Amino acid sequence: MENEIQNDVTAQENEDSTEILLEKYDSPTHRKADDVPAMQTVLCVIISAVIFALNAFYPEKGGEIFTKLKELSFSQHEVIPNPIDLIAELI
Repeated sequence: MENEIQNDVTAQENEDSTEILLEKYDSPTHRKADDVPAMQTVLCVIISAVIFALNAFYPEKGGEIFTKLKELSFSQHEVIPNPIDLIAELI
């Protein structure tokens, strides 16, 4: 009888520890799927604020930077070449 009670207690402890581990490693704070879009959003907001401030305080420099940004945005050339494409050209 005592052996059965001991087994029940051990089983309960294992279930508790499994649940604790599951909560620890499967919590929403450990999911990193939203990190990339969030970082891109933050960078876009910061860059927009900097361009807006430059345009307000230094219109010539802000205009030059905005023109260059538009040129890079509509350009068909890559700003940073893809390394895989460079290796593929060598092969």
